[in-house]
Order: sequence, then structure tokens, then C-alpha cells
Amino acid sequence: MMSVLLEGVLDQELGYLKYDYRNKDTDNSRNGHSTKTMHTSYGDMEMAVPRDCNGDYEPQLIKKYQNIVTHDMEEKSLSMYAKGMTTGDIESHMKELYDIDISDSTISRITDKILPIVKEWQEQP
Repeated sequence: MMSVLLEGVLDQELGYLKYDYRNKDTDNSRNGHSTKTMHTSYGDMEMAVPRDCNGDYEPQLIKKYQNIVTHDMEEKSLSMYAKGMTTGDIESHMKELYDIDISDSTISRITDKILPIVKEWQEQP
């Protein structure tokens, strides 16, 4: 799920969605992924962190040298959206809880990408 969130943030930073070259208004573009091992409360997890050609992309959800994701962050990022919080509410909570600056439009793009995951999570018994 975190990789999907990072892709959403990169979409926002580049100003166009993946494969949406008609709306591309930058000389920067995606440049694959780098692999990162994250230590979570559920065990180690391999993660694909997207890159850009210019090397300008600095993920805010998972910082460059961060390798630990707390259970709290995992659960909150998914449950805030699943419980119907607005993007503005999520923006302020992310700032308050994790000191991460993410605009509400970025959060909107992220939530659009994780909608299938949220739907599956909501349907769990």
C-alpha cells in the first residue's frame, strides 16, 4: 500500500498521472523504482520507492533514510480515509502526527489510487 501512496505523491509532484503524457508539462519524468526494506510491526517489508529522472523527488511519507514504519502510521493512514475523513482533515492529522506536509490535492490523488485497497479492507469481517 505504501508504494501506491508514494506513486500518488510523485504524480502530484510531476503534475501528471502515469501514462498521461498529454498533460505532461515538465521535462522531468518517472525513472523506475528503487527497492527499500522497511521494518514494520508486521515484520520486514520490501518496498518499491519511485524515482524521477532529475532526482528531485523526495518522498514525504517515507523519508529518504527512514526504514521504520510504526504500526500507528500504517493503520492511521488507511483508517482515516476509510472512516470518511476529508482530505483536509487527513492533511492536518498527517502534519500533527508525523510532521509531514502533504497538500489536500496530493491526499486526494493518493486516496483515488488506494480506493480498491480501502474497499477490500472495509469488506473484511
